[in-house]
Formats: sequence, C-alpha cells, structure tokens
Amino acid sequence: MFIPIGTDRPTRRRPRIVEGLIIVNMLVYLAGLMTESFGFGSLDELMQRLELSRGDFHILSLFSYQFAHSPSDILHLLFNMLGLWIFGTALNDRLGHLSFLAFYLIGGAVAGIAHMIDSPAPVIGASGSVCALIGGFIALFPRSRIRLLVLFFIIGIFEVASLWVVGFYVLIDFVGWVGPSDSPVAYVAHFAGYLYGFFLALLLLMTNVLPKDDFDVLHLLRQKRRRSQWKQAVKHSQQGVIEKPSALNSKAQQRIHDLRTELNQRIRDEDWAGAATGWTALGTADDDVCLPEAAQLELANRLFATEHRLEASTAYERYLKLYSNSPKISEVKLMLGLLYARDLQRPGEAVALLESAQADLTDEGQRTLARTLLAELESAP
Repeated sequence: MFIPIGTDRPTRRRPRIVEGLIIVNMLVYLAGLMTESFGFGSLDELMQRLELSRGDFHILSLFSYQFAHSPSDILHLLFNMLGLWIFGTALNDRLGHLSFLAFYLIGGAVAGIAHMIDSPAPVIGASGSVCALIGGFIALFPRSRIRLLVLFFIIGIFEVASLWVVGFYVLIDFVGWVGPSDSPVAYVAHFAGYLYGFFLALLLLMTNVLPKDDFDVLHLLRQKRRRSQWKQAVKHSQQGVIEKPSALNSKAQQRIHDLRTELNQRIRDEDWAGAATGWTALGTADDDVCLPEAAQLELANRLFATEHRLEASTAYERYLKLYSNSPKISEVKLMLGLLYARDLQRPGEAVALLESAQADLTDEGQRTLARTLLAELESAP
C-alpha cells in the first residue's frame, strides 16, 4: 500500500483556497454526523439535498455534491482531501486563488455531468473535482515527483515521478470501470475530471492565458522536437550536408573533417566539456565553420547552460553571422548580449545587441531581461 503525502513543487503563496475547500468539506461532513445524532433532522434528507442526480436535477447540485461525503465512509473524505491538498496546493500557487477556485468547481461540475450522462444513480463526493486537479497537475508539472508513504514489506517515504503515480491511478480507475458493474465508484466522473483538467490547462498554456515555463507539458514537447531536430542535424552534418564543396584533398581539410566528426560524437555523448573543447578547436581550424541551424543553436544553448560561456559566445556569434534571417535571431542577440554584459566585459557590443533584440522580442520575460541588462550597463561606472 502506498499513500501520497506531498510533491517536490515549491510554492510561493499560501494555498488559501485549498485550505478553505478542505474546511468546507469537513464542516459538511460534521454536519452529516450531527444531523441525526442531535436530532436536527434526517441524514438521508441532507444527502438528497446535496447529491447530484439525473432524476432530481438542480443547477446548484453540480456544485453542492462536491462537498458531500457520507458519514459512514470517512476514508472517501480523507483520500479526497489528501488529493485536494497534494495536487491542489501546486495548482493554487500556479493559477492564483480565484482562477484555481473556478478550475476546481467547474471541473467537479464537468465530472458530475459526465456521471449523469452515464448513470442515473445519484453521486456525492469531491473525487471528480480532485481528478480534475490531477489532470491539470500533470499538464503543468509533468516532471515533478510525488512523495509516497509506502506500507508494504518495507515502510518508508519515497519520491516517484508523478507520471507513474497518476498513470497508476488512471489504470486502477480503468480496471474498476471495466470490472463489476455494481461498483459504487463514479469512474466516468473520474475520467471526465482527468480529461477536463489536462486539456483545460493545456489550452491555457497554448493561448498564453497561463504563462509557459520550463516545467509544463508544452516544454517537454518542445524538448522532444528539439532533440529530434538535433539528431537529424547531426546526421546530415555527418553526411556532409554543410561541408565545403571542395574535396578533402589536403591535411588541413582532413583535420577539419576529423574535428567535426569528433565534435558530433561529443554532442551525441552529451559530453559538453568535450564539445566546448571540440568547438574551439574546430573554429580555430576553420573560421567559417558552422553546424546546421538547429544544431548550432542547440550547441550554443547547451554550452551556455553548462557554463562554458566563452565557447557559447563564439557559437552564438557564428549563428548570428550565418543565420541572420532566423526567427530565433532576437533571442540569440539577447543571449549573446547577456554573455557580453555579465561574463565577457564587452559592454559596448552588449548594448548594441540588447537594443536590437529588445525591439523584436515578443516574450515579456525576455524583454524584461533585456531592459534589466541595459539598465545595469547604463548604471555601470
């Protein structure tokens, strides 16, 4: 048995909406316990007012059912609140308070509608809403890890990739859905919640309503595409796509060929220290050398990320020279300006690059970085 107890996602703000939702769920649960115990009325009548049912449908029931849990099944409440806390905390931070509340409540409503279409049986509980959070979490934080309390042959806390954990949840729901038909679990509501959360979060990213970052699913897809382009570019480079037209009939030309082959091998091995050395050697042997466009930019970015700043600057310079019409050119100018300003002490060239880049940059984060660098250069003695 394993129980999720947290994620590795740092947060910037207190998850007040998550806390409020948990409190409301607990209060409704306590009200159910007290209803008959203190003679306040019938528990069945209270649940009927809150539940969602095709036979007695009211618009408010799409939201009220999300807060109702049977007093005879406390585990249903506890596991839902645990899921709300674990997945909701990160989403509350990423979306903001009001947007998160709308995301949660609408997700529960969508799950409830899916259940009504599938079954006439009434439904209560926050499971559909929590599944919407899980779907959104995977879209926004696919590379995150979830801490699990494992109670099996060994007892301990382990961190597991969130994709594996969520995949396991979906598999369990699928097995339950195709299993015995008399199960009380609203599996269709769960699936509707997963799909709603994932695709709505994806839509928010694609329309820039929610700013993209290096952790969301779109970034993973971009990385995959870049890796594919990189492999293709390296393959073409090895086949001589950008070799000089003259035959390799001299020692100098043979050395350039050997250095290019060695550089490509370093890149495939992700040996960036070796790639930095190889790039410098190749540039020394041939002043006009350059990899295919995608490969050249990826090499420059990798050298920058691994703190080979001088080699990264020459890689960006070569890209800037040979691919001046690229749609990425403003970003390259920004990166080269950053290197000139902060690492290579070339302020005059940095200002020219940053001013040129700032006019064409469309990403607000990049424009802000350009303005910050220009301000630093202007205030420098």
